Amino acid sequence: MARSFHQSLLAAVVTAVVAGGTLSAQDTPLQEAVTLLRVNKTEEAVAMLREILSSDPSNEEALDLYRSVSQDEWYMLMTQQGEIQKIARSILDRAKVTARERSRDEEAIRGLVEQATAADADYAARQDAVNKLIADHGEFAVPALLEKLGNPDDVDGQIHAISVLNQLGAVAVLPLIEALESTNDLAVQNAAAALHMIGDDRAAPMMAHLANDDRVSIATIARKFLAKKGVQGDALGMLLAQADGYLRGVVPTGGYSDVVWTLVDDRLVATDVPSLLYPTELAKSVAADAARIQPNSLEARSAVAQANLAQAHLIETSIQKGDETTAELGPVAAELKIAALATGVDALRSALDAGVRKGLAPVAIGAIDALADAEIIDSVGDSSLVAALASSDKRIKYAAAEAIVRASRGASVPQAERVVSVLADAVTEEKVHTVQVIGPTLETQAAVEAASGTRGVAIDANATAVGGMRDLLLNPNVDVVVINEILPDRLPDDVIGNIRKDPRMADTRIVIITKDEDAAREHFGDEVGFVMAPLTGESLQEAITAALEGASSPAGERAEAYASKASEALLALASRKASIAGAVDNLALQLNRGDSVAVPAARAIGLSGGEAQLPALLGALDAGSDELKKAAAEAIGNVLSRMSSCPDDVAAALMAAMDATSDVQLRTAIAIAFGKARLDAQKKLELMKKLGRVAGAGSEG
Repeated sequence: MARSFHQSLLAAVVTAVVAGGTLSAQDTPLQEAVTLLRVNKTEEAVAMLREILSSDPSNEEALDLYRSVSQDEWYMLMTQQGEIQKIARSILDRAKVTARERSRDEEAIRGLVEQATAADADYAARQDAVNKLIADHGEFAVPALLEKLGNPDDVDGQIHAISVLNQLGAVAVLPLIEALESTNDLAVQNAAAALHMIGDDRAAPMMAHLANDDRVSIATIARKFLAKKGVQGDALGMLLAQADGYLRGVVPTGGYSDVVWTLVDDRLVATDVPSLLYPTELAKSVAADAARIQPNSLEARSAVAQANLAQAHLIETSIQKGDETTAELGPVAAELKIAALATGVDALRSALDAGVRKGLAPVAIGAIDALADAEIIDSVGDSSLVAALASSDKRIKYAAAEAIVRASRGASVPQAERVVSVLADAVTEEKVHTVQVIGPTLETQAAVEAASGTRGVAIDANATAVGGMRDLLLNPNVDVVVINEILPDRLPDDVIGNIRKDPRMADTRIVIITKDEDAAREHFGDEVGFVMAPLTGESLQEAITAALEGASSPAGERAEAYASKASEALLALASRKASIAGAVDNLALQLNRGDSVAVPAARAIGLSGGEAQLPALLGALDAGSDELKKAAAEAIGNVLSRMSSCPDDVAAALMAAMDATSDVQLRTAIAIAFGKARLDAQKKLELMKKLGRVAGAGSEG
């Protein structure tokens, strides 16, 4: 089963949560729950997990629970959808509190470092301290060891500290790489020596940089490292390649951490980061090193922009999905975008090119959004935004077309015809909820046919349970499954069971068609919705709407955003008298959508449309929201002003709309439309007579 990048990170990071590994097998409640899950007794496993959580385990108890199962079992728990993952996360969060407190206990670390590096201690005592540092503290021992590395008055301490770091191994690598920027030359030399002994490939780029250092002893160690690893190449290229790998989420096995390291006043400081953001945080750090080493490198500045844009995208999309670990990072995403903007227009253009070339849509789209604000009107035609219009990824080309309009303010738009063509496609994107109905009766089939006319809903139907389950197996991307309580070949419970076992349908809502809601609720519980039989098109649509209440659809929201931005962009073009002839037909088809798409579409048609679009505008005038009706009336007037005469059916529809409303603003818009229309004298006289009023109190005209 394919797992999302986010899920994989959540699962992988548990291996770095608690030092010391798993305890010997114990018959704990968590182990029992895992066993039940392995044998597909999911409901019993969930019940036991609920019981664990309801007992409100302390942080210490949670740590014991964590250590009672294997890492493979934690991976299984953390990659389950729904309640299991939430309970596992809760236990893990509690365990992390205790683990964090123990691993970061500076007083305990200093005592162990002193013992591990003491010249007068015997080997057994030193090794005992080293083992405790490895088991209980890991990378958090490195700051205290760095102090030993830089102490010129403790030669033995330096030697022993390097040995301890070698035994710590991979977990010490990233803080040691950060230590290479220290102003303490001795600390840098010894940190390089420790990295040489560990031999981790992650140190290669910085070692390539130090190989040309003026400090002979440091350069010598760096060159020995490169020779030992058989590494060739320039430091800048290696740093850029490493940053690119991190940007793609490539982190070595066992390389995840809860923290990133920075050097502040020659002291290593750990900063907590959510697991989701860890790879991009490393990408930012490495890209910053590349820019520091080669300040004039456009590639380095571009790498900085790419990392910031990618991380901002991760934060924003994660917040949209309701991820609690990033819930408070919205302001951080804004700051990351500011940091990307500060790299310069040339770096943002390069970041866009790189995002398209590498298939990194978040980077490309982030760069496009930044360029929409950063580009100068006179040079938009030279921007990589234009090349992005040819991307095979619709997300990128939609964003590029809209950004070109924004950046050019709708005037002198480069590749205008192509931009309009892309926006014409984008405006048709929309959120569509997929519904599977399983029911055998003729009433059910008739209701499906009636409800299928609703825009934004795609309904499929099957008369049997087996057929319906087969459809769900082939297309699990279903928002709502509506099941008749009486099926010819299986029980509805069988269908529900299959849905709940399939992690692909973890967010699918279920509705039962029933003649007795109380009895059905007692049987099926409160986790499903109900609609009374016999089913009608209206009741089916109401049930679907109720089931979807509160449901999130990131893909659907993105589609609506594409359409909304495209509609606004086409309006901006039309407002500047640019031709949008290639888009007006598609705009006319959007007038029965939400106002964010339909209102600017109507206004754009008013500026650039013709007689062919009048029926769609009249439909919006009759059935749209108040705001859309006004926009449609204004648009009709604008279209009529360009026609030699007003069609009789249009005049009649305008008058009917006038008679049907008391809204002064709408009546005014319709009157203005009549004023712009070329009516013959007789019709104009009839209109004036119909609209005549006597200003007497309580009188009617």
